[in-house]
Amino acid sequence: KADENLEFEEAARLRDEVKRLEAVELAIADDPMARQADVEAAVDTAVKSAGRSTGGRPGQRGGKARRR
Repeated sequence: KADENLEFEEAARLRDEVKRLEAVELAIADDPMARQADVEAAVDTAVKSAGRSTGGRPGQRGGKARRR
């Protein structure tokens, strides 16, 4: 809904939170007796691997640089 209202930062924050919660749920489902540190490590790995594209970062060029 935030995305529809052009609230892209809020939409991105919510999307990231959903990904984090899904990763926690999967980590706990895999090992219900896991330590908190192990769950956090699994979540960090899952969230980073599903991370955003960095192709549009300021100062970055995708592919080959333009020739003049």
